[in-house]
Amino acid sequence: MSERRGVHEIPGDYQPVPREQDESTPTVTSCCRRPNCNFRVNDDQKVCCCSHGYIIPVFILFILVLIVLLLPWETINRNGNANSPIPVESPLPCQLEFVESLPLGLNYSQAEGHPQLRTTIESWQLLLGRARSSLDIVSPHWTLRGLDIKDSSTGPGDHLFQRLLSNGDPGKPKLRLRIVVNRSQDSLWHADARILANYGAADVVGINYLHSKLWLVDEEHFYLGSASMDWRSLTQRKELGILARNCPHLARDLAKIFKEYWYLGNNEVPEYWPWMYHTHINQRRPLLLNINKNHTMRAYLAMSPPGLAAKGRSHELDAILDAIDKASEFISISLMDYFPQLRRSDKVEYWPFIDNALRRAALERGVAIKLLISWWKYSDPSEDHFLRSLESLNKIREDVDVEMRRFVVPTTNELEKISGGRVSCNSYLVTDSVVFIGTSSWSGEHFTNSAGLGLVLQDMDYNNNSLRTDLLSIFQRDWFSPFALPLKPNLRI
Repeated sequence: MSERRGVHEIPGDYQPVPREQDESTPTVTSCCRRPNCNFRVNDDQKVCCCSHGYIIPVFILFILVLIVLLLPWETINRNGNANSPIPVESPLPCQLEFVESLPLGLNYSQAEGHPQLRTTIESWQLLLGRARSSLDIVSPHWTLRGLDIKDSSTGPGDHLFQRLLSNGDPGKPKLRLRIVVNRSQDSLWHADARILANYGAADVVGINYLHSKLWLVDEEHFYLGSASMDWRSLTQRKELGILARNCPHLARDLAKIFKEYWYLGNNEVPEYWPWMYHTHINQRRPLLLNINKNHTMRAYLAMSPPGLAAKGRSHELDAILDAIDKASEFISISLMDYFPQLRRSDKVEYWPFIDNALRRAALERGVAIKLLISWWKYSDPSEDHFLRSLESLNKIREDVDVEMRRFVVPTTNELEKISGGRVSCNSYLVTDSVVFIGTSSWSGEHFTNSAGLGLVLQDMDYNNNSLRTDLLSIFQRDWFSPFALPLKPNLRI
């Protein structure tokens, strides 16, 4: 018979051991009166054995309840601290450079000091060549092929389209290529994206009122700027952007914005963005970057409109106003359009936020202000009135310094046949301490309705050889070029 016995296996001849008369009988509460307890015989002794099978499930349930209760508190605490500045021990490495597109026929003199920049198409080809697993592109326009134009200037766009299309070739290693387009625009502008999707080269979604332009490679390298996926942005328009290589910390934060866009491709804007979209990198807690192993800058991303900004994400308008308010010496701005108004379908409202900030800087702090605004055949003549109003501040006091100029891309009768070309689409601001690189013009509806994006870079200390001074050199090159004309009444092209 087995030595291990159950309750009903106790031998019938079992007798208790007699005690001595003077030996006291200990008082014992038998555990075997509890539920789930058994007897077993071990070395001829009866032993009480209780099984606690309920403990493990109860413990697991307790842990799950604890997680459910504490996770919201952790999220609230994280969100509450998202806007609190924290020290960064050491700057993170990041390679940054400005890149641009210069329209054919726009040639600068070879004067000493003019910056030599990589072109937009070169930067995109470089990013495409570096991609190993993923490439995410955000652009409202997808017209890389110049099908209706018989001109050699369509070549760079055609070549880039073929490289992207080859991602769908069978038998070749394939990138995860994702594309976000502007759903609220005529489908003619999405032709190339639809072909890429049909060929199996890319997945494509659309969101409303998209103005952002972005390339993101392997969450490590990126391009952000004014250039769309349009052949005109490579050879017929003036564009400016920033190329980032080996910059994973900033790129991973940019990936959260792309994931928002991707989510909106198939869903409505949520009432509350889940925590995986939140960020701790913002205006009050910027990243500290070691730029090109040369100098240190603070950096963060901002977006529009506020409804698309997850918890902790700075807003574009706030970033621009902060840069203007911090300027102590100068503010230089280059834009396609400047409209301090909010244009709706049924009415027009005055939208004074940036305009008032510029006026305060000029009048209260004596900051020198220069605005370089594009002029082409599609410019709204009413824009001149806002620019003249700002420039008229010079009449108040001698120490007020506000200047306006119009940037005109040279053209010919032949080039005028190309629709949508021959214009500067730059969107940036540079001051004595801050750089802001955006993706669109400055008007009320851009900041309140359109999906826009901007990168802010700020010098830690005054540096005469930084990325900020590089952008200032670009602005001064354009400002003093023959293509920048003083503000005159009835300017016509």
